[in-house]
Amino acid sequence: MKSANYQYIPALDHLRGFAAILVLFFHGGHFITHEISFGTAYDPSNWFKAANPFSALVIEGHTAVSLFFVLSGFIFTVGAIEKKLDYFGFYRNRILRTYPLFVFFLFLGILAYPENFNVEGLLKSLFFLANSDSAINGGAFTFVFWSIAVEWHFYLLFPALIWLVRTKGWGYLLGLVCCFLVIRLIAYFQNISMREISYWSIIGRIDQFLIGMLAGIYYRAKFKTSKWFDSLAIIGLVIVLSVLYVFNQFGGGGLNNHIWIYWTTIEAAIWAVFILGYLSITRHYPILLNKIFIALGTISYSIYLTHFIVLDFFMQNDLDRIILIESPLGTAVTNILLFILPIVIVSSIFTYYFIEKPFLQMRKDYVRQKIKTG
Repeated sequence: MKSANYQYIPALDHLRGFAAILVLFFHGGHFITHEISFGTAYDPSNWFKAANPFSALVIEGHTAVSLFFVLSGFIFTVGAIEKKLDYFGFYRNRILRTYPLFVFFLFLGILAYPENFNVEGLLKSLFFLANSDSAINGGAFTFVFWSIAVEWHFYLLFPALIWLVRTKGWGYLLGLVCCFLVIRLIAYFQNISMREISYWSIIGRIDQFLIGMLAGIYYRAKFKTSKWFDSLAIIGLVIVLSVLYVFNQFGGGGLNNHIWIYWTTIEAAIWAVFILGYLSITRHYPILLNKIFIALGTISYSIYLTHFIVLDFFMQNDLDRIILIESPLGTAVTNILLFILPIVIVSSIFTYYFIEKPFLQMRKDYVRQKIKTG
């Protein structure tokens, strides 16, 4: 997504498009596979074990949200680290970027489920608390809204965080990561649901934004396209796949124990390594492939918000298993790839051009002249 506030980096659009599509395969993989295997409503306690690292990427595809969060920290830091931030402009742009499509689906959810409407829930959904239990439940229309709320919690913190970097140095971000690890450790010994606070809230996700910021600082200071960074992309991919596979074998995203004290931190670190390498290796991509990936990244927010609506429609109308193969997960992946994903992409093109883009064109600069950093 091009912005006047930082140099356009096409590879970041690649990664956003990949993350949005991975979320679709994650949700579809679990819901369709669960329906085939158990014939009942989805229950995350029946978490599937992966046969290999690639199936682990689908089964643990919730990691795509972690990638989104790391990318957010990275992008905003790259754009603002050496410049003065116009706070009003920053928040105006964030509203124009996230809220038109968010509000559109929020009100579709209210129309579809009027029995769930209440003023308190509406206010919470609109004012950055869509991840709370009492926010509006609009079924498939609001299914992923929790992550938009967490993203906004980071937006609210970002000006203070970037000021901290400039005045105190990047080491304070590492200090904050350690502080939140301690906070989650204390929560664990207080018998608080670790998955609840680490997966769904800024308390667990803040590490991912902070590590993304650290990666952005490193990018500005040290990065250059080279064979070394190319190899880092390969190394990073191997690490991501291996770590997700091991995580899955121990119980994966269905766990609710001590692993959530540090899991989001581990995720952020491995994605940060991969991102830095990926920004280098994409210079070898064919022009056509690069354009396709950029196009997917451009509509990635629409893909993210529309994917579950389309998936739910297919499942409600028994269209999610048009092709049956021996493996339940294979059946899910095949039907998503051949039938659901194309509809998601077409729908997302429409929502991008008719809902997102008119507001995106209203965005303005929010960074000013260069300043010295601490």
